[in-house]
Amino acid sequence: MDKKKAISQLLTTLEIEALLRESKLEEAYTQLNALLEREPGNAYGWYLLGGIYRRQQLWGEAINAYNKAKMIDPDGPAAVAIEAIYEILNFRNTDLMNP
Repeated sequence: MDKKKAISQLLTTLEIEALLRESKLEEAYTQLNALLEREPGNAYGWYLLGGIYRRQQLWGEAINAYNKAKMIDPDGPAAVAIEAIYEILNFRNTDLMNP
């Protein structure tokens, strides 16, 4: 990857992260889709997309996005995120249930 492209990718990622911090999920989603169309091998982009889906409780889509990130970068943060979703989905505490 040339230096200009790397800098552009970093700036785009920073912009998306800023949108996520501001809870501007639609804008972040739009920018992420554009980024991933240009760079489908961007593991961090797939990880961020999984985070958007997770915030919306779209668990299947989140897992799919995290799995794409994990396939590209097995040591990246997506592996932990997938496990967190499985823990959320498998959480059962009968003491908290109403009779």
